[in-house]
Amino acid sequence: MHVFDYSFLKTMKVDPDILNRALNIENINGRTQTGLKDVSSVSEALVNNAILMSVRDSNAIEGIGTTADRVAGLVNGSIMPRGHDENEMVGYSEALRYIHRNYSEITLSKQFVLDLYAMLMSRSERNEPGFKTRDNVIVDRGPDGNVSKVYPTVPAKDAEYCMDQLICSYWEARNDMDISSLLLIPCFIMDFLRIHPFSDDNGRMSRLLTTLLLYQEGYDVCRYISMESKINHSKMDYYKALEESQIGWFDNECDYSPFIHYFLGELFLCYRDLNRMLGEELGRKRKAGGIEVFLRLVSVPVSKSDLMAMYPDISKITVERTLKRMCDSGFIEKIGSGKSTRYVSRSKRIRARASGGAVMRSAKAMC
Repeated sequence: MHVFDYSFLKTMKVDPDILNRALNIENINGRTQTGLKDVSSVSEALVNNAILMSVRDSNAIEGIGTTADRVAGLVNGSIMPRGHDENEMVGYSEALRYIHRNYSEITLSKQFVLDLYAMLMSRSERNEPGFKTRDNVIVDRGPDGNVSKVYPTVPAKDAEYCMDQLICSYWEARNDMDISSLLLIPCFIMDFLRIHPFSDDNGRMSRLLTTLLLYQEGYDVCRYISMESKINHSKMDYYKALEESQIGWFDNECDYSPFIHYFLGELFLCYRDLNRMLGEELGRKRKAGGIEVFLRLVSVPVSKSDLMAMYPDISKITVERTLKRMCDSGFIEKIGSGKSTRYVSRSKRIRARASGGAVMRSAKAMC
């Protein structure tokens, strides 16, 4: 059985590229905090956009989705979910918002992990409370749908014990000043995924826990830029890094470096995008309204009611004027008519058309 001990991070010979990425993240994290204070209207737009993208892409990794014009309404509660997939998406949205609001008061514990899983699965017909009661595996499928590889996970009888060990070892390492949290978090997430403690939705749980742990260590970029989107857009690299790092895991001979390298790379891209967006807004030399910034960012269609749900302090007439002005200036496009009217960033829509506009479904099962 795997032994959970992160003390190796104190003596681990860190690859220069990993070290540089960690240092860059530390530096850029401080700069972005200052930039966000200078453009408060932008930060609100980034938060709203990040939640939409996180819900869409974390679920897309698992092959869960809906039509583009319903994503915003589901996340903001302006429409009711229909069917299995939309209920799964709303469950993820509620769990993510809980973390965004309460991260500073949350203590990572076995009970919290169980509670978070219950929240995630509260709307799912597949809801099986508690840790898994039957063994499960991670399966690779080829383009033809046939199983190409099977990865073992911790047996159901040992899942709770391993979660106890994982969480205790995390706290032991977190309280060690000689261990970097930027190296510790991806190790924790990788081990969580190898335990696979739940009967389903371990992948979505791992991404919620990633957001929580980054928040608690002072890296709140996930509030403004979706880490889930980065993973979805690089999921082949994500799976490759996991596979390479987990070789020999059960015999305590695994190498965490590939997954640490991948994790820090995607986290750095989040900070890079945030820094770029802040720079663009500061460069406009004017205080743009948050709703206008959001409409330039959003890549899923949104309705007038979606915008009013996201910006309750902005009057209906202001929303309507903003939509008309941005349509007239060509920044956004109007799609549909009547109650089906939606608006989307013109540049994002053109980019989506160029790439085919489709989200690939995951080749992994049981993640």
